[in-house]
Amino acid sequence: MSYQNVSNPPSLPWDLAALYQVPIQVSMPEMEEDKIKAIMYEALPYQRKQTRVFAYYGIPDTPTGTKVPGVVLVHGGGGTAFKEWVQLWNDRGYAAIAMDLEGHLPLSKDEEGVRPVHAWSGPSRQGEFADYESPVEDQWMFHAVANVILAHSILRSFESVATDGIGLHGISWGGIVTGIVAGVDERFSFAIPVYGCGYLFESSNKYGESFQQMPLSYAQKIKQLWDPSAYFDRIKIPMLWVNWSHDPHFPLHLFSKSYQASRNGNMKSSLSIHFGLRHSHAAGWKPAEIYAFADHITKGGRALPQILREEVTVREVVVVFRSEIPIVKAELRYATEKSDWFEMEWLTKEAHIACGPNEIRAYLEENTSAYFIQITDERGYIVSTPVHIFTHLN
Repeated sequence: MSYQNVSNPPSLPWDLAALYQVPIQVSMPEMEEDKIKAIMYEALPYQRKQTRVFAYYGIPDTPTGTKVPGVVLVHGGGGTAFKEWVQLWNDRGYAAIAMDLEGHLPLSKDEEGVRPVHAWSGPSRQGEFADYESPVEDQWMFHAVANVILAHSILRSFESVATDGIGLHGISWGGIVTGIVAGVDERFSFAIPVYGCGYLFESSNKYGESFQQMPLSYAQKIKQLWDPSAYFDRIKIPMLWVNWSHDPHFPLHLFSKSYQASRNGNMKSSLSIHFGLRHSHAAGWKPAEIYAFADHITKGGRALPQILREEVTVREVVVVFRSEIPIVKAELRYATEKSDWFEMEWLTKEAHIACGPNEIRAYLEENTSAYFIQITDERGYIVSTPVHIFTHLN
């Protein structure tokens, strides 16, 4: 199956003027704990019926007249509005809101692994875009994006929140949603997708298969509507893309491609590839780079190392970087065979950090088929170059 190239996304299906308004909220004190508040907020109609979304939010204690940055937290598959995720960011000085995007309450799952559905539920996610035949306004991704934007509008409404310092952070399916919202809601100041990426139609796993199983006209429409790549050229904010080397759902080459396509010349955007991270919500909010990146954007904290440019001459790779913190390690990660991105064997070779200019040099083995370079600063924070792919290396 082939797809036509789409240089620009279609006209946005959402009414942003409406979503930028603060929705009506109903408090749910029975779901609250300590200083974490629980609400239901009004969302868009589903099958002509009004919906509501459950959310937790928390705002750190602040002196009168001071404002704190904020973050909107977007869960992945099987997830919900995680109270502990909100608390984690509150403890770091951020206001935070986490909503349930599948019409559930954040209660224990039943024997079939499903959380309770409330009476105001909108759509639940149907596999990988399996609701493609439904009207656009009844498809899950339409509502998921809208509900994230509405949650952002709520967070912005609090007097103690700095509206110019609110970020977006999503994990897995939440990372996919984040890739779309970052190109739609221009009010955010940064975005951090973990695992989830764009170009899903190019993947060899269940995501790519879902597009292949659709009639071509639907596949093209869903690609234009719900694949994050359709929105990358609209992104103006810095993004930190975080993944691990062997994620079973989002292959590293498409993740790297998403980082490159969404960067749009923004030198504050970064890629951070980890080994041994695993795939879960708790693992996805663990990397320290996430919080360093957010602190740099909103609090003037020290930046992650920045990749300025790369050059390949013969078989030598030269990376020019900038870093406020000393670089203590640089490694070339390379593969000699790339037929299966989910089972790649990444070999390791030390890269040379130049004493004078901020340069890193590495020599590529003759049979290299793909590589990237990891840079680690004195704090242990990792940034990576994009993944480079060779048909062959002479």
